[in-house]
Amino acid sequence: MLLYSESPSQLKIILLLGQDVDSASLIQVIHSTDLPCVIQECRDFQQLDQLINNSPEAFDALIIDLTESHLKYMQQLAHMINHLPVVILAPTGCENWVKHAVQLKCEHFLIKDAADGFLSLLPMLLLHAINDNREQIARTEAELNMMEHRLSLSQIVEGSPVASFVIDCNHIVTHWNTACELITGKKAFEMIGTKRQWEAFYPVERPVLADLMLDDALKQNVDILYKGKVQVTNNICDVFEAEDFFSQYGEHGRWIYFTATPIRDACGKIVGAMETLQDVSLRHEVEEALQASKAFLAQIVDGSSVATFVIDRNHTVTHWNRACEALTGLAAKDVIGTQQQWRAFYPSERPVMADLILNGAMADDVDQFYHGKFRSSRLIDGVFEAEDFFAHFGAEGKWVFFTAAPLRDLDGKVVGAIETLQDMNERRLAEEALKASEARYRDLSITDGMTGLFNSRHFYESIDKELERARRYGRSLSLLLMDVDNFKKVNDLYGHLEGDKVLQSLALVIRDCLRDMDSAYRYGGEEFIVILPETRSVDAINVAERLRQRFADQIQRPSAELAIHCTISIGVSQFVVGDDAQSLVKRADEGTYQAKHQGKNCVVWVEHKGI
Repeated sequence: MLLYSESPSQLKIILLLGQDVDSASLIQVIHSTDLPCVIQECRDFQQLDQLINNSPEAFDALIIDLTESHLKYMQQLAHMINHLPVVILAPTGCENWVKHAVQLKCEHFLIKDAADGFLSLLPMLLLHAINDNREQIARTEAELNMMEHRLSLSQIVEGSPVASFVIDCNHIVTHWNTACELITGKKAFEMIGTKRQWEAFYPVERPVLADLMLDDALKQNVDILYKGKVQVTNNICDVFEAEDFFSQYGEHGRWIYFTATPIRDACGKIVGAMETLQDVSLRHEVEEALQASKAFLAQIVDGSSVATFVIDRNHTVTHWNRACEALTGLAAKDVIGTQQQWRAFYPSERPVMADLILNGAMADDVDQFYHGKFRSSRLIDGVFEAEDFFAHFGAEGKWVFFTAAPLRDLDGKVVGAIETLQDMNERRLAEEALKASEARYRDLSITDGMTGLFNSRHFYESIDKELERARRYGRSLSLLLMDVDNFKKVNDLYGHLEGDKVLQSLALVIRDCLRDMDSAYRYGGEEFIVILPETRSVDAINVAERLRQRFADQIQRPSAELAIHCTISIGVSQFVVGDDAQSLVKRADEGTYQAKHQGKNCVVWVEHKGI
C-alpha cells in the first residue's frame, strides 16, 4: 500500500488495482491534471476493507481498475463502500463486466482504449462522480431533515394541549390539532388541505392572523381587521398576539387569546405560519367580576356619608370620597393616584394611620406618631383608632375621630388599607360644655352662694382629709372658728340685705389673709371656719389677730350718710393626736364662746385638756 501525496486540502482517492497491474501511468495522469488529490493504492478487497475501516477521515472516491477477479466481489463491494462514489476502468471488450457493475450502482465508468485516451477523461469523470455523490448526499440529508422537521412539527402540534393550526406558504391548512377542534368545533378532516381556516372564526371569508403574517401584510391590514387588538409579543419580535370575543363559541361566546408565529426554512424564508388559540373567558369573567367589585366598592365608599379614603399596596390613593373632600378640604382629583394623602392632615410628609397599617405596624410603631391619642380596636384585630385635633380643618379647626383597617386578598395578604374620619367637633364641644357644667355644678355644690366661700358640707369633706394627713405625717393643723359680733342687731337695725353685705365683707378679708394651702368656709349663719394646714397654734393666733383687726377696720355703710364698724370673735384650736373633726371644732367653738364673754372682738385659744 503506497501513499503518493498528502495535503489536508486535497481529495482522498482509493485506487483498487489488480495484482499485476502497473499503476504508475494511471497515477501520473491523475497528478498531471489540476486535480489536487491524495491517492492510496490497494491490490485486493481485504486491503480495501482495512483501508476504509481504519482511516480516520472519509475518502472522496474509489477508482477500480476492473479485472475479472474483482467481479466476484462486486456484491460485497456494494455494501463496503456505502455512499463512496466509484469510477470503473474496464478493459476493451469487457462491456458485460461494466453492465454487471452498473447493476450494482457503480454508474461511472470508462473503457480503457489501446491508445490510453481514457486517461484524459478520467479526471473530469472523477470530479463529476464526486460532485454527483455529494449532491445526492446533500439532497438525501435535506429530505431526511425535512421529513424529521415535518414529523417533529406534527408531533408538537398534535401533542400540544394548546389549540393550534398550521398553514403552508399557499395558505393551505396542514395541521389542526385536537385542542383546536375542541375550541372551534371544526374537525381536522374538514380543515386540513383547505384554505377555509376563516370558517372557524368569522361568518364571511377574510384573512386570519396567520394569513396576514404569511403574506407579510400584518402591518398594513392589522388596523383594519384587528383594530386595537394586536400587539407584538414581549421580547419576540416575530410573534404577534391578539385577543377578541367570538360569539359563536359555546353557549354564551368565548374570549380567545391567539398568537401567530412565522415558520421559516433554513434560509430564513417564511414557508408557513402557526396560530395558537387559548380560551381566556374565565380570566375575563374574573376581571369583569373584579371590575364590578371595584365599582361596587367605589359606590360604597363614594356614597358613604363617613369621610373615607383607600390606599393600595403601594400607598397610592385609590378612593377619596366626597365626605372626605368636605372634611379635609382636599379634592379627590388632587390626591387620587398619588401618595400624598398626608397633605390633608399634616404640614410635612409623614405616614398617616392607613400607611402604618399597610406597613404592618404594631402598637409601638403607631405610638411614635399618635402617642396618647390612639387605641387598638375592641372589635377587630389589627385595626387602630385615634382622635386628634386638626387646626386647618374648617375656620377654627376640628376634632376628628379616625380608624384604619387593612384590606386583604383571599389568601389573607394585606393589599391595601382603608381609613375613615368622623367630625367629632360637636361631640367635643358638648363634652367640654358638660365638663364645664359639671365643674360649675360641683363648685356650686361646695360653695356658699352669698359669700363665695366653701360651704359647711364641703368643710367636713376637707377637714377629714386634712386630719388624715396630719395623723399620717405628723404635721401641725389648726382651726379658726369666728362669729360676727352683734350680727342680729345689724339685721334688725339695717335689714338683712345690709347684714349680708357685712358677711360678704368678712369673706373678702378672710381671703386676703389666707395662704394658698388654707381654706375658708361659711359654717352657718354668721359663723365662719378656716383650716390652716402646717400651722401651730401660736401662728394660728397671729393669723386670727390679723384677720380680726382687718375686719374691725372695715367701714360698713348701711346708708350713704352712715358708717359703722363690725367685729368678730375668734376661737382657735390645734390638732393633737386623738382629735377628730368634732373634737377639733368643739374646742374652736368653745374659744369663740369665751371670746364673746370676754367682751367680743378678741381671739381665744383653747388648749386640749387631755383625759
